[in-house]
Amino acid sequence: MKRTKTDRRLWHRLEGYSFHERPLTRSLVDRLEDETGHSTDVCYILVEEYRRFMYLVGSTGETLAPSPIVDVVWRLHVEDKKAYFDDFCPRIIGRTIHYAGADADAPHFLDDPAYTRTLDRYAQEFGRAQVQYWPDPIDPSVGMSSFLLWIIGLAAVGLGVMADSVLFAVFGALVILAQIFLRWKYAPLPLRT
Repeated sequence: MKRTKTDRRLWHRLEGYSFHERPLTRSLVDRLEDETGHSTDVCYILVEEYRRFMYLVGSTGETLAPSPIVDVVWRLHVEDKKAYFDDFCPRIIGRTIHYAGADADAPHFLDDPAYTRTLDRYAQEFGRAQVQYWPDPIDPSVGMSSFLLWIIGLAAVGLGVMADSVLFAVFGALVILAQIFLRWKYAPLPLRT
């Protein structure tokens, strides 16, 4: 489903902006690849996520917070002062958006109300964000459910071994493998590989 943008003019300008041509001194994708070690394809996706974030900031005027990996893209773009301050902000966004810098290693960004607002605005404009690029705030009930599933899985394996029951052991192993898979599947992209 294609969503209608709140500020179609801004989105049109952002779609037309190339993050790998002049006035950038070096392609943002190349710099991101060097910084993070991710593949070129992943870096293109990250730049698109950054484009979406800049749209949200430019169209709402609210204080929003990027995810840690999108923050890396923003920082790299700001480091090219001529491209960011002299071209991108005035010509595309229409105003200067100052980069405050985030402590990307700190897990507290998930508790930041600005980050929660960003996820809400993102869902309104683009649909639900991919958790690899935009980690979900941790819901305490999800953490408790995960803990209980680990306990169930380990208990079932233990009972299977003690009672010599293959059924219990297989069930416990499947629960544990499911937990490992879900943790891997919904883990955010690392900042460095």
